[in-house]
Amino acid sequence: MYPPPRRILKFFRSLLKKRHTQRFRTYNWNESISTLRNIVLPLVENNPQQLASFENTCHALRTLHSLSLHYDMISRQSGEKNGMTNLALSISAATTIKQLENVLRFKLSELSIPGIVLALSPYLTAQLAPAQISLIIPGADSEVEKQLPIRVREPRLVPKIVFPHGKRFSVTLELLFHNAKYIGYVFFSNGAENLLLYDDVKELLSQSLYKLYLQENRVKAHMLVITDRAKLVNTIPLSPVEHDEIHGHVQVQDILDYMIDHLDEMLTLEKMSQDFHLSKSHLARRIKALTGYSMQTLHELLKIEQAKDLIKSGTLKMNDIAARLGYTNPNYFSNVFKKVTGLSPLNWAERN
Repeated sequence: MYPPPRRILKFFRSLLKKRHTQRFRTYNWNESISTLRNIVLPLVENNPQQLASFENTCHALRTLHSLSLHYDMISRQSGEKNGMTNLALSISAATTIKQLENVLRFKLSELSIPGIVLALSPYLTAQLAPAQISLIIPGADSEVEKQLPIRVREPRLVPKIVFPHGKRFSVTLELLFHNAKYIGYVFFSNGAENLLLYDDVKELLSQSLYKLYLQENRVKAHMLVITDRAKLVNTIPLSPVEHDEIHGHVQVQDILDYMIDHLDEMLTLEKMSQDFHLSKSHLARRIKALTGYSMQTLHELLKIEQAKDLIKSGTLKMNDIAARLGYTNPNYFSNVFKKVTGLSPLNWAERN
């Protein structure tokens, strides 16, 4: 005879009543899983598939229980609870990103985390965007420190020289993400035995950085959502003047990624050279050599290709499209569009 469902409900109610008590924290979960198994087993014993699934679930619960006990023991022995409280209070008190970096400099050691590499995006983004390495703990070589902030397209392309002894395999990568926005990522040097600790620190950083980004207005008014960056890049025929991509710090993809990230503004060679830490003349020659275009021409080509997609969507007026691409003068946008395509935006829209 199958046991009535109310026995299962009664069992879970008894657990809920104990959840805030000391007895609950020392409760023998293996015994509770066995009790649950004895109640449910008669209900599924005639169905081999359900029986196998239930047995696997019970085994997974026992494994998770063992792991939670292990990490709880480590946390109590290492004093991580107090360290995490101190870190959370200090992070919440930071009013600038620079202050937040100083907190990490002095507080992470309390959690047995020997160091980090912090890479932050210039703006809050809907997708993981190129970021800048702004903080290395403990300090990197003097030559590396001189290069900070170092711009990188994605985590796997972070140069190994920023890690202790140039080694990557001793770090844990965590993405900084909050409220559906990416902020960047962080590499934690492995030290703490409690792996859940890295997730906790990541959550603290994500929430605090999100708040600071809003305070510092690191949100673009017309942030473009580019659904297919690869398609946008492939529409531009590149004609490199010389084949020297192997040499040099700046590569073709770096240039294209940067320009796509700044499609909604009027980019200048001066601003771009500052962000790449190069002289204007050197960067101009590099862009011309790798793509066959000047900086302004290449940026205009990318803008107009994006404008075509916005026109095809049929959801925006021409003036709105111009504004989203950083053109404060709609007539200037129309002139650039006609220079690139041979048609005005309205004529192009009629044909396409």
